[in-house]
Amino acid sequence: MIIKKIYVRNFRNIKEAELSFDKDLNIFVGKNAQGKTNIMEALSVCLGGSFRHVRFSQYIPADDPKAEVFIRLYFTDDEGVRENAVEYVINGSKVSVTYNGLKMNDAAELYGVLKYVVFIPEHLNLIKGSPELRRNYLDDVAVMQTKTHLKKLSRYNRGLKQRNNILSFINQNVSKAELSAQLSSWNEILAGEGINVTYGRIKYFSFLKEYAAEMYEKLTEGSEKLEMDYYSSIFKTDSINFDNVNYLFSEYLKELEKNLESEMKLHYTLSGIHRDDVNFYINGMAARDFASQGQLRSAALALKLSEAEIIRRRNKTCPVVILDDILSELDQVRRNFVINNIEKSQVFITCCNIDDLSSLKNGKTWITENGVFTEV
Repeated sequence: MIIKKIYVRNFRNIKEAELSFDKDLNIFVGKNAQGKTNIMEALSVCLGGSFRHVRFSQYIPADDPKAEVFIRLYFTDDEGVRENAVEYVINGSKVSVTYNGLKMNDAAELYGVLKYVVFIPEHLNLIKGSPELRRNYLDDVAVMQTKTHLKKLSRYNRGLKQRNNILSFINQNVSKAELSAQLSSWNEILAGEGINVTYGRIKYFSFLKEYAAEMYEKLTEGSEKLEMDYYSSIFKTDSINFDNVNYLFSEYLKELEKNLESEMKLHYTLSGIHRDDVNFYINGMAARDFASQGQLRSAALALKLSEAEIIRRRNKTCPVVILDDILSELDQVRRNFVINNIEKSQVFITCCNIDDLSSLKNGKTWITENGVFTEV
């Protein structure tokens, strides 16, 4: 997919702007709070939803709460054959989205149809943040490829909630055998759906692991090595043989039963896919503990570019890549890779310092100030 141009009116601090884009690289430079990220968000809104995950009322200019928000985005397929248009309008309390003139119920309907990958500074927490963030990320990657993963995950979470409810309100006089009988049906649901979710996660994790290592090596010109492993609280390894599902099912049940005495005291489920995690290592050292800010940013970028490669290979389309504030804290070698060597996708970058672009070879650049974009 290639975004040809965008027209924006009354979106956050952007009063009006019309921009035509380069098919390869587009860079927006300016100080903080000038509108660089806002134009990136306007793109994402038309591609299926804001990466900021905020209410649509927050798009309306603070100094003009009655203004109509209007965005029109034009894009073509990878060959540039057919031009398509998405319009996003906020008028009062109503939101209207049209795709090639057809009314959509919600912009989220376009998510997965129009492919894009985004990096924002908050994604550094994928490396150093809580395990829940990493689990959610793997699930999001899987769901983008198959909605079946979401159904399996939802059934698991419902079963987990019911199981935890039983553990929360157990009577102290209930025996282990009685509690085990009460939990039996929920254990089977957790085991069955837990295996399915693990399969979905591992399937895409294996690719992320391989390609992120390649991308990180290119980013650092071979001076550093990125490694990843998936920690399964049930199976203790990411080398799981899914050919023997009956064996995995019995092992899952055994692990749940093994923890029952501790769960009777703590009143919640100790093992399962809701306790899994992903670990990152740079040159053999745990990234969350020892990596510099530049290394964390490089690892998160490698992960995001791997995500884009999954989309390219499975969906036979090139996703748009949005990189918000990616260049800060990167050395010259890494900056050069980002602005000159990301291939196969149309790339949008925001940065604060024009000196970071000293090695730029091609593409379009805009200076951003108070919601106004001046091409240079």
